[in-house]
Amino acid sequence: MSTSPSHATLRNFETLFDSAPRILNRAMDYWASGRVTGCELAVGSGPQPALYRATVRGSGDAAYTVVIQLAPAQDGEGRDGGDPTIETASCDCPYTATPYCKHIGAVLCELRERICGGMPDDDGRGHRTPRKTATIPHYVLEPVMNRIEQEVQESDGRHVLFFWSVNCVDYAEHLRLLAPQSEAPLIPAPEAGRMILGPMEEYRRLHGGDDGDPDDPGAPGHGLPGAMPFNPLHGSNPFDQALSGLDAVVRNALHSTDYANACLNLAVAIQALAAFTNATRDDLHILSNANDVLVSQIRCYMENVASDADSPTASMALDRIVEAAYSPDIQFYDPMNAAMLLGSALAFARHDDKTMWAYDVIDTALERFSPAHDGELPLATLSVSRHILRHYLLMVAYDLRTLADDREGREALFRDYPSFAPLALVHVIELIRAGRFRQAMQAARSFLTAASSLDGSNEIGQGGLLDGLLPHGWHTIMECCAEGMDDADALASLYRRYIVHANDQADVAYVDRLRRLLRITANADDEEWHAQALMLARDCARNIAWRIKHQPEMVENDDGSDGRHSSWRNPAYERLIVDERLSDDALTYCTTVDYPPLPLLKTMAIAHPDRARDVIYAAMPPGALPSDLTGTFVHGSGSVSRDDLGLDARRPVYRQIAKQLKRLATVFGEDEARELAHIVVARYPNRRALAEELGFML
Repeated sequence: MSTSPSHATLRNFETLFDSAPRILNRAMDYWASGRVTGCELAVGSGPQPALYRATVRGSGDAAYTVVIQLAPAQDGEGRDGGDPTIETASCDCPYTATPYCKHIGAVLCELRERICGGMPDDDGRGHRTPRKTATIPHYVLEPVMNRIEQEVQESDGRHVLFFWSVNCVDYAEHLRLLAPQSEAPLIPAPEAGRMILGPMEEYRRLHGGDDGDPDDPGAPGHGLPGAMPFNPLHGSNPFDQALSGLDAVVRNALHSTDYANACLNLAVAIQALAAFTNATRDDLHILSNANDVLVSQIRCYMENVASDADSPTASMALDRIVEAAYSPDIQFYDPMNAAMLLGSALAFARHDDKTMWAYDVIDTALERFSPAHDGELPLATLSVSRHILRHYLLMVAYDLRTLADDREGREALFRDYPSFAPLALVHVIELIRAGRFRQAMQAARSFLTAASSLDGSNEIGQGGLLDGLLPHGWHTIMECCAEGMDDADALASLYRRYIVHANDQADVAYVDRLRRLLRITANADDEEWHAQALMLARDCARNIAWRIKHQPEMVENDDGSDGRHSSWRNPAYERLIVDERLSDDALTYCTTVDYPPLPLLKTMAIAHPDRARDVIYAAMPPGALPSDLTGTFVHGSGSVSRDDLGLDARRPVYRQIAKQLKRLATVFGEDEARELAHIVVARYPNRRALAEELGFML
């Protein structure tokens, strides 16, 4: 086999085996038992890729040649970084089931000890054993650090920001370059209003009017009806005709250098679009997306206002956008975009003579929308929108203080809002980026102590930072810090927590990660690991008992996909049960599983074969088996013998029997399955289709 690893480094080569953890375990066994010999540098030195060749003794007398090519790692100044990248790995063994065989893994263990951690120790018996100070594998630190740097580059190049981005400046420059070619005289505000209202009123006339109450200042529809900026769906959405005038007004304003009056037209447009969106059925979210696009374009346009307009003009333009953000249709029914419109003031934060305008707009909004003023709302239900607006406005306030290099202001935000998850996260990100992992760990723990564990982890993604990299929320942050500190005890504690609370198939990997970690750092042998697994299994069983008592069995998928899954299942616990052959645990656990998978059934059958058979028999269609095999079961309103029900004469039912026979054969052997197949067919001798479906067992 010959493979080309993707960006894996020697220090963390275990990531190559995430899909085949057992192969990695075998590889480490091979290396620890001294099966790797003759590992030498064949080609390469200095900055050139290095080619290593080694021999690995396999089963029996077989010996295989492994060739590994490493590219030297370099730091930012071109010096040797000490952790080379694995470019290619090949072995002449016949194994092809997974991308990397155990022989390659064994040689990578040897190379890592030589290059990253010194020569391996000798235990006095000629066996090589990992040293207690061996390198801890990293799984989350590198992806998190890479994403942080990516988000820094997408922000201002110096800091992680929530909303402001260099893309705002780039788009503003695009508008500036097009202005001389595209600028037509700015449409006067009264005419812009007529262009907006005419097609919109026609749409309402044709589609049954307004759903809102125009006399209610807090109801949808209060204000001007709709506007829409250029939209990629333009030309194919049902609102094209109604929004054609709006599109023209927005295009005209975005290319104008009459900044104050252009912002007036843009303010009218966004208020109109918000009102129309609130009063119109929009199942495809076309109008909602259009609001987001227009708000983004306004924010970018304000970059040109901040840099090009004179102070009186810029002040007037900003006031008009801020006034639009305060309109009821936006602040109550689209609070996120209300915060984004107020965030257009961030454009002024990078201009020393106008920074105070940004502070005035954003800090005034923070005070105006503070909880102290919730009692002034016309409807109590609007407090939900106000909470959302405050949520995003706090992130805007952080961006402002960061862009203005206001360190004291940032620290004050962290102190004043210690329970606000996005601010806590960005503070921890700053510490991680600076390599202050211990402080970051403490900050994450402090936040979880102040907030409930579940709510804290649920809120961590609301700021959009590190999206998709925090499967366990704040605990993943602590995992990242533990890797950065090479803190094996903290990592082991986190892995144990993931295993005990697992409800996702991805969490199965932590079983192998914990075993590998204990092996590397504590020289844990198979017996010691089995003892650890027994303790983990006990904790998993207790946790499942808690779930059954406190959680509904079926819950919505939390990954955004449609459907539901069982909250009582623990895939990591299932892995422990199977790997450690915990038959008693399998028996207890399977009572919570509607259709236990085969590995669990096989484990149950080790000490409880009759109960494992009962599970398979219970999955048979009613009437398939005689009552002396199945007993009775609750069916409908009472206890009815399966023998009394009869077997439905349908092929799908026969195929269900065939499926259970295959499961029986896997667990107990083909002879037993064949005997049962004959019993089923003998009960219904005149059903030819049944005999055909079960023919593979007859």
